[in-house]
Amino acid sequence: MRKFFLLLILVSLLLIPTLAQAQSNISLKELGIQLWPEYDRTEMLVMYSFLLTDDTPLPANLEIRIPVDANLNAVAKLSQGEMLTVPYDLPIVDGDWKVLTLVMDEITTYRVEYYEPMDIEEDARHFSLLWESDYDTGLVFVELQEPPSAKNLVTKPILPNSQPVQEGMIYHTLKSGQLPAGEPFAIEVSYDKDNDDLTVSSMPVVVGGLSENASSDFSLSDSLPTILVGVGILLIIGGILYFFLAGRGEKTSSTSRKRHKASGGTKYCHECGSRSSGNDKFCRACGVKLRS
Repeated sequence: MRKFFLLLILVSLLLIPTLAQAQSNISLKELGIQLWPEYDRTEMLVMYSFLLTDDTPLPANLEIRIPVDANLNAVAKLSQGEMLTVPYDLPIVDGDWKVLTLVMDEITTYRVEYYEPMDIEEDARHFSLLWESDYDTGLVFVELQEPPSAKNLVTKPILPNSQPVQEGMIYHTLKSGQLPAGEPFAIEVSYDKDNDDLTVSSMPVVVGGLSENASSDFSLSDSLPTILVGVGILLIIGGILYFFLAGRGEKTSSTSRKRHKASGGTKYCHECGSRSSGNDKFCRACGVKLRS
Protein backbone atom coordinates (compact mmCIF):
# COMPACT_ATOMS: atom_id res chain seq x y z
CA MET A 1 0.00 0.00 0.00
CA ARG A 2 2.85 2.40 0.87
CA LYS A 3 4.50 1.71 -2.48
CA PHE A 4 1.19 2.53 -4.24
CA PHE A 5 0.92 5.95 -2.58
CA LEU A 6 4.55 6.73 -3.35
CA LEU A 7 3.93 5.84 -7.00
CA LEU A 8 0.81 8.04 -7.05
CA ILE A 9 2.71 11.02 -5.62
CA LEU A 10 5.50 10.53 -8.15
CA VAL A 11 3.05 10.48 -11.07
CA SER A 12 1.35 13.64 -9.75
CA LEU A 13 4.66 15.47 -9.53
CA LEU A 14 5.40 14.50 -13.10
CA LEU A 15 2.00 15.70 -14.32
CA ILE A 16 2.06 19.13 -12.64
CA PRO A 17 4.70 20.63 -15.00
CA THR A 18 2.83 19.15 -17.99
CA LEU A 19 -0.47 20.78 -16.94
CA ALA A 20 1.26 24.08 -16.27
CA GLN A 21 2.92 23.97 -19.68
CA ALA A 22 -0.40 23.17 -21.38
CA GLN A 23 -2.00 26.15 -19.65
CA SER A 24 0.87 28.46 -20.69
CA ASN A 25 0.37 27.43 -24.32
CA ILE A 26 -2.86 29.43 -24.47
CA SER A 27 -2.68 32.26 -26.99
CA LEU A 28 -5.05 35.09 -27.79
CA LYS A 29 -5.97 35.58 -31.39
CA GLU A 30 -7.38 39.03 -30.69
CA LEU A 31 -7.52 41.44 -27.77
CA GLY A 32 -9.86 44.43 -27.81
CA ILE A 33 -9.52 47.32 -25.34
CA GLN A 34 -12.38 49.84 -25.27
CA LEU A 35 -12.16 52.98 -23.13
CA TRP A 36 -15.31 55.04 -22.53
CA PRO A 37 -14.54 57.91 -20.12
CA GLU A 38 -17.44 59.46 -18.18
CA TYR A 39 -19.95 57.39 -20.15
CA ASP A 40 -22.59 56.72 -17.49
CA ARG A 41 -20.44 57.33 -14.41
CA THR A 42 -17.71 59.82 -13.56
CA GLU A 43 -15.23 56.97 -14.07
CA MET A 44 -13.56 55.15 -16.92
CA LEU A 45 -15.52 52.22 -18.36
CA VAL A 46 -12.96 49.64 -19.52
CA MET A 47 -14.04 46.74 -21.73
CA TYR A 48 -11.76 43.85 -22.65
CA SER A 49 -12.68 41.47 -25.47
CA PHE A 50 -10.80 38.18 -25.91
CA LEU A 51 -10.75 35.60 -28.69
CA LEU A 52 -8.67 32.45 -28.36
CA THR A 53 -6.76 30.94 -31.26
CA ASP A 54 -8.69 28.31 -33.20
CA ASP A 55 -6.44 25.43 -32.08
CA THR A 56 -6.80 26.11 -28.35
CA PRO A 57 -7.85 22.95 -26.47
CA LEU A 58 -11.07 23.46 -24.53
CA PRO A 59 -12.02 24.11 -21.84
CA ALA A 60 -9.30 26.67 -21.15
CA ASN A 61 -8.73 28.70 -17.98
CA LEU A 62 -7.79 32.26 -18.84
CA GLU A 63 -6.46 34.52 -16.09
CA ILE A 64 -7.20 38.22 -16.50
CA ARG A 65 -5.67 40.95 -14.33
CA ILE A 66 -7.68 44.05 -13.51
CA PRO A 67 -6.63 46.88 -11.15
CA VAL A 68 -7.27 46.29 -7.46
CA ASP A 69 -9.46 49.40 -7.26
CA ALA A 70 -11.58 48.35 -10.25
CA ASN A 71 -15.30 47.68 -9.88
CA LEU A 72 -16.12 44.60 -11.96
CA ASN A 73 -19.29 45.20 -13.96
CA ALA A 74 -19.86 42.21 -16.28
CA VAL A 75 -18.38 38.98 -17.61
CA ALA A 76 -20.02 37.64 -20.75
CA LYS A 77 -19.50 35.78 -24.02
CA LEU A 78 -20.93 36.06 -27.51
CA SER A 79 -23.16 33.06 -28.29
CA GLN A 80 -25.46 32.85 -31.32
CA GLY A 81 -25.41 36.59 -31.80
CA GLU A 82 -26.21 37.47 -28.17
CA MET A 83 -24.07 38.41 -25.19
CA LEU A 84 -24.68 35.89 -22.41
CA THR A 85 -23.52 36.25 -18.82
CA VAL A 86 -20.70 33.90 -17.86
CA PRO A 87 -20.45 32.64 -14.26
CA TYR A 88 -17.16 33.35 -12.53
CA ASP A 89 -15.53 33.18 -9.11
CA LEU A 90 -14.67 36.31 -7.16
CA PRO A 91 -11.32 37.76 -8.27
CA ILE A 92 -8.30 37.00 -6.09
CA VAL A 93 -6.32 40.02 -4.89
CA ASP A 94 -2.64 39.81 -5.83
CA GLY A 95 -0.79 43.01 -4.92
CA ASP A 96 -2.00 45.82 -7.18
CA TRP A 97 -4.17 43.43 -9.17
CA LYS A 98 -7.30 41.36 -8.97
CA VAL A 99 -6.92 38.08 -10.85
CA LEU A 100 -10.07 36.88 -12.57
CA THR A 101 -10.20 33.33 -13.99
CA LEU A 102 -12.47 32.69 -16.96
CA VAL A 103 -13.42 29.14 -17.95
CA MET A 104 -13.70 29.37 -21.74
CA ASP A 105 -15.65 26.46 -23.19
CA GLU A 106 -15.98 27.60 -26.81
CA ILE A 107 -14.02 29.55 -29.39
CA THR A 108 -15.91 32.83 -29.31
CA THR A 109 -15.50 36.37 -28.03
CA TYR A 110 -15.44 36.74 -24.24
CA ARG A 111 -15.87 40.09 -22.55
CA VAL A 112 -14.86 41.63 -19.21
CA GLU A 113 -16.13 45.08 -18.18
CA TYR A 114 -15.15 47.16 -15.19
CA TYR A 115 -15.15 50.75 -13.94
CA GLU A 116 -12.02 52.43 -12.63
CA PRO A 117 -11.65 55.90 -11.06
CA MET A 118 -10.07 58.67 -13.13
CA ASP A 119 -7.73 61.40 -11.92
CA ILE A 120 -9.92 64.55 -11.97
CA GLU A 121 -8.55 67.91 -10.91
CA GLU A 122 -10.84 70.81 -11.74
CA ASP A 123 -11.21 70.66 -15.56
CA ALA A 124 -8.31 68.28 -16.18
CA ARG A 125 -8.90 64.54 -16.63
CA HIS A 126 -6.26 61.84 -16.77
CA PHE A 127 -6.36 58.06 -16.94
CA SER A 128 -3.72 55.39 -17.44
CA LEU A 129 -4.21 51.71 -18.23
CA LEU A 130 -1.65 48.94 -18.02
CA TRP A 131 -2.26 45.56 -19.65
CA GLU A 132 -0.10 42.70 -18.40
CA SER A 133 -0.66 39.16 -19.60
CA ASP A 134 1.03 35.77 -19.68
CA TYR A 135 -0.36 35.03 -23.15
CA ASP A 136 0.91 35.81 -26.63
CA THR A 137 -1.54 38.02 -28.50
CA GLY A 138 -1.87 38.19 -32.27
CA LEU A 139 -3.77 41.48 -32.66
CA VAL A 140 -4.52 44.34 -30.27
CA PHE A 141 -7.34 46.75 -31.05
CA VAL A 142 -7.83 49.93 -28.99
CA GLU A 143 -10.91 52.16 -29.12
CA LEU A 144 -11.47 55.41 -27.21
CA GLN A 145 -14.85 57.10 -27.07
CA GLU A 146 -14.31 60.85 -26.81
CA PRO A 147 -16.73 62.68 -24.49
CA PRO A 148 -18.77 65.22 -26.52
CA SER A 149 -17.59 68.25 -24.53
CA ALA A 150 -13.95 67.14 -24.17
CA LYS A 151 -11.15 69.48 -25.28
CA ASN A 152 -7.42 69.09 -25.81
CA LEU A 153 -7.58 65.31 -26.02
CA VAL A 154 -4.15 63.66 -25.90
CA THR A 155 -3.42 59.92 -25.98
CA LYS A 156 -0.25 57.90 -25.64
CA PRO A 157 0.28 56.02 -27.85
CA ILE A 158 -1.44 58.21 -30.44
CA LEU A 159 -4.73 56.76 -31.65
CA PRO A 160 -4.44 57.86 -35.28
CA ASN A 161 -7.85 56.85 -36.62
CA SER A 162 -10.69 59.26 -35.84
CA GLN A 163 -14.19 58.10 -36.74
CA PRO A 164 -17.23 60.37 -36.23
CA VAL A 165 -20.62 58.62 -36.11
CA GLN A 166 -24.16 59.84 -36.75
CA GLU A 167 -24.93 60.52 -33.09
CA GLY A 168 -22.15 63.12 -33.00
CA MET A 169 -19.76 60.82 -31.14
CA ILE A 170 -16.11 60.52 -32.10
CA TYR A 171 -14.11 57.30 -31.70
CA HIS A 172 -10.32 57.11 -31.83
CA THR A 173 -8.84 53.72 -32.73
CA LEU A 174 -5.53 51.93 -33.06
CA LYS A 175 -4.61 48.48 -34.38
CA SER A 176 -1.36 47.02 -33.14
CA GLY A 177 0.49 43.88 -34.18
CA GLN A 178 1.66 40.97 -32.08
CA LEU A 179 2.13 41.42 -28.35
CA PRO A 180 4.39 38.78 -26.76
CA ALA A 181 3.52 37.26 -23.40
CA GLY A 182 4.89 39.25 -20.47
CA GLU A 183 5.28 42.46 -22.48
CA PRO A 184 3.16 45.27 -20.94
CA PHE A 185 0.91 47.47 -23.03
CA ALA A 186 0.18 50.94 -21.61
CA ILE A 187 -2.35 53.60 -22.62
CA GLU A 188 -2.63 57.13 -21.27
CA VAL A 189 -5.58 59.47 -21.89
CA SER A 190 -5.76 63.17 -20.96
CA TYR A 191 -8.32 65.84 -21.80
CA ASP A 192 -10.05 68.92 -20.41
CA LYS A 193 -13.75 69.16 -19.62
CA ASP A 194 -15.47 72.05 -17.85
CA ASN A 195 -18.62 70.14 -16.80
CA ASP A 196 -19.74 66.89 -15.20
CA ASP A 197 -22.07 65.87 -18.04
CA LEU A 198 -22.09 62.16 -18.83
CA THR A 199 -21.82 60.96 -22.41
CA VAL A 200 -24.99 58.88 -22.22
CA SER A 201 -27.06 61.99 -21.43
CA SER A 202 -25.98 63.69 -24.67
CA MET A 203 -27.05 60.85 -26.93
CA PRO A 204 -30.27 61.49 -28.91
CA VAL A 205 -33.42 59.89 -27.52
CA VAL A 206 -35.17 57.76 -30.14
CA VAL A 207 -38.97 57.66 -29.96
CA GLY A 208 -40.96 55.64 -32.46
CA GLY A 209 -38.00 55.37 -34.81
CA LEU A 210 -37.39 59.16 -34.83
CA SER A 211 -34.84 60.99 -32.78
CA GLU A 212 -35.84 63.64 -30.31
CA ASN A 213 -34.55 66.36 -32.64
CA ALA A 214 -36.02 64.93 -35.80
CA SER A 215 -38.20 67.34 -37.79
CA SER A 216 -41.57 66.37 -39.23
CA ASP A 217 -43.59 67.91 -42.08
CA PHE A 218 -46.88 66.46 -40.81
CA SER A 219 -49.35 68.96 -39.31
CA LEU A 220 -52.65 67.74 -37.85
CA SER A 221 -54.39 71.11 -38.25
CA ASP A 222 -53.46 71.35 -41.92
CA SER A 223 -54.46 67.76 -42.67
CA LEU A 224 -57.74 67.65 -40.69
CA PRO A 225 -60.07 68.62 -43.61
CA THR A 226 -58.57 65.93 -45.83
CA ILE A 227 -58.95 63.32 -43.08
CA LEU A 228 -62.64 64.19 -42.54
CA VAL A 229 -63.43 63.95 -46.27
CA GLY A 230 -61.76 60.56 -46.44
CA VAL A 231 -63.71 59.24 -43.44
CA GLY A 232 -66.99 60.41 -45.02
CA ILE A 233 -66.28 58.63 -48.28
CA LEU A 234 -65.47 55.41 -46.43
CA LEU A 235 -68.76 55.58 -44.49
CA ILE A 236 -70.79 56.01 -47.70
CA ILE A 237 -69.06 53.10 -49.41
CA GLY A 238 -69.51 50.94 -46.32
CA GLY A 239 -73.27 51.67 -46.19
CA ILE A 240 -73.77 50.73 -49.84
CA LEU A 241 -71.92 47.46 -49.42
CA TYR A 242 -73.90 46.61 -46.30
CA PHE A 243 -77.32 46.97 -47.96
CA PHE A 244 -76.16 45.12 -51.05
CA LEU A 245 -74.77 42.16 -49.12
CA ALA A 246 -77.69 42.03 -46.70
CA GLY A 247 -80.23 41.78 -49.52
CA ARG A 248 -78.24 39.13 -51.27
CA GLY A 249 -77.89 37.17 -48.05
CA GLU A 250 -81.69 36.95 -47.55
CA LYS A 251 -82.14 35.48 -51.03
CA THR A 252 -79.47 32.83 -50.63
CA SER A 253 -79.91 31.86 -46.96
CA SER A 254 -82.27 28.95 -47.66
CA THR A 255 -80.05 27.65 -50.46
CA SER A 256 -77.01 27.83 -48.21
CA ARG A 257 -78.73 25.85 -45.49
CA LYS A 258 -79.72 23.14 -47.98
CA ARG A 259 -76.19 22.88 -49.29
CA HIS A 260 -74.81 22.57 -45.77
CA LYS A 261 -77.15 19.70 -44.99
CA ALA A 262 -76.30 17.97 -48.25
CA SER A 263 -72.62 17.74 -47.35
CA GLY A 264 -73.09 14.86 -45.05
CA GLY A 265 -69.68 13.36 -45.96
CA THR A 266 -67.72 16.20 -44.32
CA LYS A 267 -65.84 15.29 -41.14
CA TYR A 268 -63.85 17.33 -38.62
CA CYS A 269 -60.89 16.10 -36.64
CA HIS A 270 -61.76 15.52 -32.99
CA GLU A 271 -58.21 16.39 -32.00
CA CYS A 272 -57.46 19.66 -33.82
CA GLY A 273 -60.81 20.57 -35.45
CA SER A 274 -59.45 20.58 -39.00
CA ARG A 275 -61.81 19.75 -41.83
CA SER A 276 -61.30 16.39 -43.55
CA SER A 277 -62.67 14.67 -46.63
CA GLY A 278 -65.31 11.95 -46.22
CA ASN A 279 -62.85 9.27 -47.36
CA ASP A 280 -59.99 10.33 -45.06
CA LYS A 281 -59.05 7.93 -42.26
CA PHE A 282 -56.40 10.19 -40.78
CA CYS A 283 -56.37 13.94 -40.20
CA ARG A 284 -54.36 15.76 -42.82
CA ALA A 285 -53.35 18.42 -40.28
CA CYS A 286 -52.30 16.54 -37.13
CA GLY A 287 -52.25 12.92 -38.39
CA VAL A 288 -54.53 11.48 -35.71
CA LYS A 289 -56.90 8.64 -36.72
CA LEU A 290 -60.36 10.01 -37.38
CA ARG A 291 -63.37 8.65 -35.60
CA SER A 292 -65.96 6.93 -37.80
